[in-house]
Amino acid sequence: MYYIHSIASISHQDSFRTDNVCENLTVVEEGSDVISPDYKEFIPPASLRRLSPVLRMGLAASMECKNQSRSDFDAIVVGTGLGCLKDTEKFLSTFLTSTSDFLSPTAFIQSTHNTIGGQISLGLGNHAYNMTHTQNNLSFEVSLLDAMMCINEGKKNVLVGAADEKIDFLAEVQPNLIPSDFPLSSGASFFVLSPEKSDVKVKAISTTFNSDNVLTDIAAFLEVHGIEMENIDLLLHSNDGIEAHVTPKDAFNFLDYSGFHYSASAFALHIAHDYLVNEEKEWALIVNDMCPSNVGIMLIQRDEA
Repeated sequence: MYYIHSIASISHQDSFRTDNVCENLTVVEEGSDVISPDYKEFIPPASLRRLSPVLRMGLAASMECKNQSRSDFDAIVVGTGLGCLKDTEKFLSTFLTSTSDFLSPTAFIQSTHNTIGGQISLGLGNHAYNMTHTQNNLSFEVSLLDAMMCINEGKKNVLVGAADEKIDFLAEVQPNLIPSDFPLSSGASFFVLSPEKSDVKVKAISTTFNSDNVLTDIAAFLEVHGIEMENIDLLLHSNDGIEAHVTPKDAFNFLDYSGFHYSASAFALHIAHDYLVNEEKEWALIVNDMCPSNVGIMLIQRDEA
């Protein structure tokens, strides 16, 4: 089994060190900012100045998970759809405008997608398995699958999460490249996964990269795992059209509360966890089809006491 033991999210909601993120959810508006913790609590000032927002979020959320779990991690698995955009933009801008034959490698090093996982490893002093997955909107789901395989191999505490950031340039390309009218946003959500029993577990997950019909995917997924949609207490989705064809007990679009970034489904898992625990419900289903043909489905269950 794959139990969730610690959670830390930095988002456009008051989600960091919050017992129930569902209590004060507000719709993300255009131009809203991430509600950041005091990063100096987690990152030395000299390092903080060098880190872009996505690195700060990922490192702080991971360190908070470490503080909650009070144990070392046997693996670190990170998902990111677009990586360190601010550092990528900085490197490319310098490359295009510099008249020097030599460029500082710092911006390039910090622009690669696996920089988030690397910084987390350095910050925690952890030298265990470290992997980054980048699969557009399914980056978190693929990372979660990797973390579950780590548990299957005998690892006891696996840090898994995802982080993405927005930059101004994204707004310019959104109409052509980003399939959403939701406000662009940033966020990072991290979890500690363990085989040791806790309140909530990841029951099942699937990813499809060539989906023809998300409703067909949902029906097939539920059939495989022997559960009816009518028994789902909360459906979190990224496509308002789904609600017209299914009948869960409750449902809403998680992009309303995360904004649009490719790691938003990780924040949806945080919402699902807190909902099941605080409402004492049993089942949550998360359906992520933010990108055409890419569908991720997560089934989350609260264990009865």
